[in-house]
Amino acid sequence: MKLIVKADDYGYTPTYNDGTIKAIEEGIVTTVDLMLDTPGVEDAIERIKAYPWISVGWHSGHYWGVPAADPKLVPSMVNAEGRFKFRHDPKAKETVDFHEALIELRAEVERCIRLLGRAPDSTRLHGTGPLDEAKKIICEEYGIPYDYIYNVRDGVALNEPTQFQQARIITVGDRRKYIGCSKEDCSLFADYNPVRWYKETVNPAWEGAYITAWHPGFLDDYIVQESSFTACRPRDVWALCALELKAWIRDSKIELVSLRDALYDRHDYQNHLKVIGSDLAVQSGKEE
Repeated sequence: MKLIVKADDYGYTPTYNDGTIKAIEEGIVTTVDLMLDTPGVEDAIERIKAYPWISVGWHSGHYWGVPAADPKLVPSMVNAEGRFKFRHDPKAKETVDFHEALIELRAEVERCIRLLGRAPDSTRLHGTGPLDEAKKIICEEYGIPYDYIYNVRDGVALNEPTQFQQARIITVGDRRKYIGCSKEDCSLFADYNPVRWYKETVNPAWEGAYITAWHPGFLDDYIVQESSFTACRPRDVWALCALELKAWIRDSKIELVSLRDALYDRHDYQNHLKVIGSDLAVQSGKEE
């Protein structure tokens, strides 16, 4: 099987980015989803340039920071301080002006192009409403894939993606792995173990490409104040760097790939592993 290991929330803050970079350099992260409206975005983009084998996705949908566009141009999206108002009022997303959503989302992609030199490799939609409808238009305008994942429950596909069906990218598990790991309730944190989750949940005999998403990053005061996910984030860094997990991937002959690799039948991540002499490189990785 092919395994995509995605690090969400990259760009949250420079401190958070430190943890993500550690999980790239010392761990098994193959893909990052970049937040383009948060304090650490410029630091994140500058640092990810050193890792061209990593796929860089667009992590939009939360809108927790400051707009990439001039806040005066998107009044339906911001509070009196010029910050997105959805963190504490998620339902406000339903009343966003559609044309303002286009302005903001186009500004986020343009920020990525200006800083990284290209548009994001991929993104996902988070539901319905004016923001997602606007995002579809922006994705089509810039050629960003957004509907390519099969969501599967109990072996049954819940949807049929419209893009890159031949890549057969499937989600593994569900978000319940985070129950008990919020700052409001850490009662189950002692049992939170992503390494064990992989070994108990993922079947190496599966065919196709499977995507798993985590939040590897270090904490600072900004994140502690802003996010409900706290203690689980540094533990994700530890887990994705764990020798036990790497050994299981190696012995199970699982092929680590990036999301870009899976979508376009590339082999950037495996080629990188071969260059550095990693024992996680597999024979099916082809050089380009």
